[in-house]
Amino acid sequence: MAKIRRYDEIMTAATANMIAKQDKVTDFNEGSIIHTILDTVARIAERAYVAIRQGYNDLLSILPYSLFGMEKKSGLYASGTVIFSRSSALSTSTIISKGTRVSDGEHYYVTTEAGTIAANSVYSDEIAVMAVEAGSKYNIAGGAINAIESIVPADVVSVTNNLAFTGGTDEETKTEFEARFKNYINGLSGTNPYAIKNAALSVNAVRSVSTQNHKPPYKNIYNMSIYVDDGSGGAAEEVIEAVKLAVEGDDTAENQGHLAPGVNVRVLAPTAIPVNVVAEVSVYSSDTDEAKTEIEGVICSYVNSLTIGKACIVSELITKIMALNYVKDVSILSPTGNVEPSISQIVRIGAVSLTLSEVEQWR
Repeated sequence: MAKIRRYDEIMTAATANMIAKQDKVTDFNEGSIIHTILDTVARIAERAYVAIRQGYNDLLSILPYSLFGMEKKSGLYASGTVIFSRSSALSTSTIISKGTRVSDGEHYYVTTEAGTIAANSVYSDEIAVMAVEAGSKYNIAGGAINAIESIVPADVVSVTNNLAFTGGTDEETKTEFEARFKNYINGLSGTNPYAIKNAALSVNAVRSVSTQNHKPPYKNIYNMSIYVDDGSGGAAEEVIEAVKLAVEGDDTAENQGHLAPGVNVRVLAPTAIPVNVVAEVSVYSSDTDEAKTEIEGVICSYVNSLTIGKACIVSELITKIMALNYVKDVSILSPTGNVEPSISQIVRIGAVSLTLSEVEQWR
């Protein structure tokens, strides 16, 4: 494609063309009417060249994928349940409206159904809630919800979630998308392991997949085990069922599956291997409590981003922490070495224990 023509080049060419094709206008100095007109046209033309090149680059980058109808997976919304409470039981019931917002102070959720605190009761029934945005950061621990962000009846004083929220996933990254596309191309024959893996990855909730062949068949039945993760370190039953359908098919022309005759597979969630991190971190010019919270977030984000069978590398963990501009030094006491999961396992964060010490910046 031709190079982008810049303002100076366009302006020079336009002026030369105007001079060559007429002899009435002679003042082309800055401030003249004709200079102002040419200046305006040249700037518009330059922007058009830039826009065309940008559009070309953007379309070229997606062209290989669009030919096969492949697009990045969108993120999914985390969900769970909460329980509202009042300070004491009343003789009347209280309705919690659908659309009530709650939070843990940082992540916000909204009830997707109405709930009730029954007469003579302090606690409501479990009420379904969903994150207001997609993303894995909304997969919070049980007990994290502690704030009511909407107007509720005066007797309602608190809210919490007894169980963790799950199901939130981030939009597929460019690296993940390209890896899935490569797997798709390798699996175009329809029935090889690449095709089976791609079928599992076609389910939007699935973020990583591993396959294990069994020779002889496991329990004399299964020729292959397929392990799928939805970003939480496991997979909900509906995700497993969706993967089964994608792999096995449903005998329709639209979904004939990817299994050769006589091949049986089972779909499972991986076994989560908890990694307990103990670290000593030297920091400077930082609020210790805020630094501790951010460092914990970096550790959790790294470990929980690992896919099935991917090792937790201690040096990578150190690099992630050292990237924070207020961190002077890091010592990882646990784990003492890299954590290497098997093909059926996935690493997930366990307990995090940090000891922070403040040092002078010049040291």
